[in-house]
Amino acid sequence: MDDADLAERQIERITSLVHRQDHQREAFGKFVKGLRKNINPSITEESAIEMLAQHIITKPIFEALFEDYSFEQNNVVSRAMHEMLSQLEGKTVAEESETLQRFYDSVRARVQGIDNAEGKQKVINELYDTFFKTAFPKMADQLGIVYTPIEVVDFIIHSLDAVLKKEFGRSLSDENVHILDPFVGTGTFITRLLQSGLIRKEDLERKYQYELHANEIVLLAYYIAAVNIENVFHDRLGEGSEYKPFEGIVLTDTFQLGETDGALLTEALRLNSERVERQKKTPLTVIMANPPYSAGQTSANDDAANQKYTRLDARIAETYAKETDAVNKNSLYDSYIRAFRWSTDRLDPEHGGVIAFVSNGMWLDSNSADGFRKTIEREFSGIWVFNLRGNARTQGELRRKEAGNVFGEGTRTPVAITLLVKKPKTKSEKAKVYYHDIGYYLSREENWP
Repeated sequence: MDDADLAERQIERITSLVHRQDHQREAFGKFVKGLRKNINPSITEESAIEMLAQHIITKPIFEALFEDYSFEQNNVVSRAMHEMLSQLEGKTVAEESETLQRFYDSVRARVQGIDNAEGKQKVINELYDTFFKTAFPKMADQLGIVYTPIEVVDFIIHSLDAVLKKEFGRSLSDENVHILDPFVGTGTFITRLLQSGLIRKEDLERKYQYELHANEIVLLAYYIAAVNIENVFHDRLGEGSEYKPFEGIVLTDTFQLGETDGALLTEALRLNSERVERQKKTPLTVIMANPPYSAGQTSANDDAANQKYTRLDARIAETYAKETDAVNKNSLYDSYIRAFRWSTDRLDPEHGGVIAFVSNGMWLDSNSADGFRKTIEREFSGIWVFNLRGNARTQGELRRKEAGNVFGEGTRTPVAITLLVKKPKTKSEKAKVYYHDIGYYLSREENWP
């Protein structure tokens, strides 16, 4: 049986369980409602079933990688998934079939003897490439660009620390500097921050427990990010340290967080809901991310590929779109532009902060983005831009000039690193802009910042 068949069999099995008896149907209905409140109102029953299938297949992988603690018991979303499956079937999933058991055994054999964070991260990433993309192809497509090059992440993290010191006299390690990755993917930004040395040893536990925050919309990526971040943290603390789960990570749709005023509390994913509410009340100093690149990557299911966000899109309409002279304004509602708008409004309104993105770079010179450029110049006091080029949507000599993309084949769009500093200022005062173009004819490796 190949990987795709393995996943499909689990989906079919759960679907039949859901419809077996009235009490199972009722329990599943409450579960779906919980997902809609926690993640996105457009979550379908089919996507909820696929999430349960992802859980069935992936949970024992993490248990095998991290034998000294129970992933299922320590991860709040994993517990909720397990409880739902228990109501449907009343027994552990690993016993369901010999095929699944053989897969788990092969994973255990592969990870045997790996006892460091870097090695485990590598195995998890390789498993994603070799198994999950085949087993869950739609989900893999919706993840967008999963692995931001480490060189880019490191550059952004160190730039953030330097800008914080220059503009605010603070560092990433300081108390009450709350840091959010709203599109955490597999956790690269936060894991590299923990490994960077920028967080002082005496600040490490406080930062990990209270001041690091992460959101992810896709269950599998959420699981991978959680275990990567937890493993790196405990690896840095050293042998014999008490295990502490990473409570700053939330399974949610970041763009949906500002769409309702009421609490998202729901019994199906109660602890996840509580984390959402806690994060919404937290003043953020730093928002760092590789935001999704296209409108089709804003949701974890196909039916919501063009999901509308009423409040967020209204903010775009009254700022970026209002300021543009372009007739076609559709591109201003692309996911990465939405990410800029959401993050701008989410920074600590009293003290300000810094946004740092590696994103689609089309906004730098496109006609439709002139209103975006005007707005950020007005809303921020400092703007740092690194144009990494790499536009593969060109031809001839221009294509040769654009040359390599830092993401390789991961995207055909140009790429830019942008840091935006938000501080109190007069309305007429424009931001200071610092712009660096890496130049033409550079390979992917020569593009590293």
